[in-house]
Formats: sequence, structure tokens, C-alpha cells
Amino acid sequence: MTEENKRAVVLIPAYKPDERLIALTKELIDNKLDVLLVDDGGGETFRHIFDACRALGAEVAVHAVNMGKGRALKTGINAAMLKWQDMAGIVTADADGQHTPKDILRLIDALHQHPDKLVLGSRAFTGNVPKKSLWGNKITRAVYALASGVKVGDTQTGLRALPASSLAAMARIDGERYEYEMNVLLKLRDMGLGVYEVPIETIYIDDNAGSHFNPVRDAIKIYMVIFKYLFSSIASFVIDYALYWLCLGVFGLPALVSYALARLVSSQVNYNLNKHTVFGGRGGKSAMVKYYVLCVVQGLIGAGLVQVLPSVIPLSAAIIKIPVDLVLFMLSYFIQRDYVFDK
Repeated sequence: MTEENKRAVVLIPAYKPDERLIALTKELIDNKLDVLLVDDGGGETFRHIFDACRALGAEVAVHAVNMGKGRALKTGINAAMLKWQDMAGIVTADADGQHTPKDILRLIDALHQHPDKLVLGSRAFTGNVPKKSLWGNKITRAVYALASGVKVGDTQTGLRALPASSLAAMARIDGERYEYEMNVLLKLRDMGLGVYEVPIETIYIDDNAGSHFNPVRDAIKIYMVIFKYLFSSIASFVIDYALYWLCLGVFGLPALVSYALARLVSSQVNYNLNKHTVFGGRGGKSAMVKYYVLCVVQGLIGAGLVQVLPSVIPLSAAIIKIPVDLVLFMLSYFIQRDYVFDK
């Protein structure tokens, strides 16, 4: 069977859905698509919705209690892998009417054309867009680009096409609620996936009142994931500067020696945090070699600047080290992200 002829399964996680889910399921079934719903613990009150969808031909997986969107997506991915072993991939969509059958079909076409990429249905965010959604996406998009080096137009879209080759990895990604979808984006390099974006219609119903996204609770989870990328550099900077000040101010060692000793200790801390906490153990032995080559080059540049700049700028060596290291740490992060720990 060619890639173009393989089925794409539409996966829709739903928590307390309304009649719109039945209408969407009918349209998808009418278009000869396989539909898999996950009842995320809505209980008896909403069972008739899923029974109606099942009667139309949809498959339904059920959670006895609400477990969150991330867990519902992983439940659906696992169920789809068991039932449709010859599929091209899965298209995930929301149950609240924000994703049209027309756009779902467009993502299926893109999935067939780009079987090695995560396809995102990206909204333009024009017109009457709720401020929570507009600014939430702008901020998340900027921080995600900094953390990963990948630019996408819509980090929060629930309309995504997951290629079959990535599904086993997708089912193992951490996250039980809305942070799962951000975790997927942060794991793209580990999975060897590129990104392809398809413009879709921007639809908000009742000012997005049907969304179960909690802007405080779930945003904290999302940003905690991203800021793991920044924690390592900050922790290493604190250790580095404290040791530098101790050697220079307390023991009276020369600035060059103080800088070298502080950097030796902080580089060990930084390498282990980056490798195991930030970059998920990527790179192996080659990463260590590349990392310490970077450290030597960065250390020589930093030590030289600490020696030279006080004669140009009326600041002590201890003070001038702060802006020098801020610049070098930022440059080092980008080099580590794109070269040292790149899979």
C-alpha cells in the first residue's frame, strides 16, 4: 500500500462534549474517515453523546475518571496503534467545533505529502480573537523559539497530524494535561521530526468559553517545561560567580586564575545539568568533547575580556564579569542547543 493510500485516523479527546461532537463525527464519517473518540471521564451525563457517535461508526475509548487532555491523547494514540496498524498517522482535533472537517482533510493531505514531519494546523489569529488566546500564543511562541530553535506560528493548536513513525515516541512523552502538547513540540529533535504548517480557519465559539484550559494552572505547567532549558545556565552562573568572587575577594587570587577555577567547577555542573535535565541525555561522548571545546574557547574569551575591559571601562574585574558572562552564557546556550547536544 502506498503512503497516499494509507488511512489517517482522526483522534478527538472529549471531556463533557455537547451535540457539536456528534455533528463533527458525522461529517468525518461521511468523508470515509476513521474516527476515534476518547471519553475523558464525562460520566453518565455525557454518555449519550458518545453512544450517538458510536452508532455513526466511530470507535470510542473511555476513561472512568477525568485524566486530562494529554492522557486522553496518549490513550487514543495507543488504541489507534493497536487497531489500525497500516495507517499513515493520526490527526488530532478538538471536540468543541474549533476545527472544521475541511481543515482536518487539509491536514490529512499534508500528512501524506510530509510523512516525516509533524503537521500543525496554524491559526492566523486575526479578527475577533480572545485576548487570552492571542497573547498566550504570542508569548508561548516566543519562548518556545528561544528554547528549541524552532519557529512555529501556533504552539497551542490542537489540530495536528502525527506521522505513523512517531506514534510510539508520542505515546511515551510526559504530560497528562495541556502541557503534553508543548512537550511534543519540545521533543521534536529527539524524534527526528521537522514541522510543516497548514493555515487553518480561526474559530472561537462563545469567546472560547467551552475550553477547559485553565490559564493559570495549565500555563504554569507549560512554562515550567520550557524554563528547564534556562534553569541550568542560571544555576551554573550563580555557582561560577560565587566561586569567582570567593577566589578573587577572599583568597586574593589573580582575576585570570579565579576565572579559570570558577569556570572549571561550574562547567562540570552545567554539562551534567544540560545533558541529563535539559537535553534528555542526547549526544553521548561526542557531546562531552564538543562541550569542553566550547568551554575552553568561551573561557579564554571570557578571561581575556575580564583582564582587558577594566582598563577601558571604570569597573572592577568582579563587576565586569557579570555582563561578560551574560553574553557568553547566551551564546553558549544557542551553540549547545544547535550543535553540542543536537541529536
